[in-house]
Amino acid sequence: MLYQLTIQNFALIDNLVIDFHEKLNVLTGETGAGKSIIIDAVSLLLGARGQSEFIRNPENKALVEGVFILEEQDSIIMEYLQSLGMDENEKTVILTREISKNGKNVCRINNRAVTLAIFKELGSLLINIYGQHDYQALSQADKHIEILDSLGDKEYQDQLEKVKEVYQNWSTEKNKLNSFQALIKEKALRLDFLKFQLSEIEEINPMPNEDEELKKELAILNNVERIAQNTSDAYELLYGNKSIYDNLSEVIHKLSEIHQFDDLLANINNDLENIMYQIEDCARSLNNYHSNLEFDHSLQATLQEREFLLNKIKRKYGCNTINEILNIKETIINEINDLEKSEVLLTETQNKVKELEEEYNKVAKEMSLKRQELSQVFTKKIIQQLQDLAMIHTTFKVEFSPIEGSIKGIDKIEFLISPNPGQPLKPLAKIASGGEMSRIMLAFKVILTDFDSLKTLIFDEIDTGIGGNIVTQVAEKLFQVSKSTQVICVTHSPIIASVAHNHILIRKNIEENTTYTDVKTLSEKERVLELARMLGDNDPITIDHANELRKKWNKSI
Repeated sequence: MLYQLTIQNFALIDNLVIDFHEKLNVLTGETGAGKSIIIDAVSLLLGARGQSEFIRNPENKALVEGVFILEEQDSIIMEYLQSLGMDENEKTVILTREISKNGKNVCRINNRAVTLAIFKELGSLLINIYGQHDYQALSQADKHIEILDSLGDKEYQDQLEKVKEVYQNWSTEKNKLNSFQALIKEKALRLDFLKFQLSEIEEINPMPNEDEELKKELAILNNVERIAQNTSDAYELLYGNKSIYDNLSEVIHKLSEIHQFDDLLANINNDLENIMYQIEDCARSLNNYHSNLEFDHSLQATLQEREFLLNKIKRKYGCNTINEILNIKETIINEINDLEKSEVLLTETQNKVKELEEEYNKVAKEMSLKRQELSQVFTKKIIQQLQDLAMIHTTFKVEFSPIEGSIKGIDKIEFLISPNPGQPLKPLAKIASGGEMSRIMLAFKVILTDFDSLKTLIFDEIDTGIGGNIVTQVAEKLFQVSKSTQVICVTHSPIIASVAHNHILIRKNIEENTTYTDVKTLSEKERVLELARMLGDNDPITIDHANELRKKWNKSI
């Protein structure tokens, strides 16, 4: 149950703390006092969009926090907490939602930051709000299947997920099959084009890094005279007459006569001897290089022609290197192989599609049978609930129509109703009046508590479109529901308000040109005065009427 609600800097609310009774709570107040604001705030605990417009000026953040008390039978909620790594034995759950003008949203469960998806999932296990959205769902036939499915147990939901999974796999394979079929139509043209490209590349037959190697070879051939002259000059300087080698030999000879007198001279002499050996090696290498250096006009022309061909194919395919051309070649070969194997792949995919279609039909038929079983239980319950709400002669039916396989199965579902004797069953959206729709939705929500683990139901103006004896029936139903499920009801009906175990008044105040909303939990005397206001006046007769309403229900409470 929702034990306490804290709202800060939200719309007209500065700072509110509302304590709720475990049974029936009503929120009343003048039109525009802020009752809907409180429902909007609670919606944030269910993962509703946190709009920056909600934040009270001039603040930058708004906060909504709900404290929930769990009972032993709330096993589904406890299991979900355990799946999040929280203490499943914790009896208090605190949901905190903070929204900022900069768009940042912070969601916490027991002061631990979580994603909005996780926050929303837990919120949906704790609270259900009935409001305008539910009217729309009842009024749209395509939403009826979702309403019925929401009543299914875990095994039922698992079957729904199985249908969804198989359908998605089936759709994926069908899309793949369509692609293969389209590909095969163009296969011949595509193969010819790819084989032409491949032959073009293979005719040139580029080797890995060949373009780089060519550059190096041509660099030598194009500069052979300069290289020959410079290597000859370098050799003479190192090893010719009066060369570095001769001079260094003379230095070493001088030092060899005196190195025994000082270790430093000995070290220098040793280092110079090593250098002399290196110079000798370098000179020999230069001489060999120069001796083997040849200029081949024919080779130069051949290499230049090869370079031209490689550059031409690189330009054609928009590449910078031959290695990129080789990557393209590999891609072409792979695509040719795929195209040549496409007939085999097509057959494999056709078999896979057929296999998944058969699996889908199997699980979808199983789902349909489960739906029909659920609809029978649901129909009996909804008729009973409607009779309790003074729709005594109402007949109700869940109509099934077959459809082509979809992600939800093979059923089209629509709720049919006949509120009056002698009238044929017609679509719910077309025949139900506003008052009937309110009672039907209340019946739906009452049934929801039988199928689900929800411990808090919130009704936003359930009395819309009803009056007289009917509103009394609605009040009695809300009272009965509150014996097993906490109910919070925003209402304009004094009859519904008189039934409540807890009466909260929403007020709008203006102080120093600032408007704000506050709440007050009413005492018995204050409740009578608020009921009199809701009845239309605070004169003695109306106050007596309000007193009588309270005395009538006080006996039950």
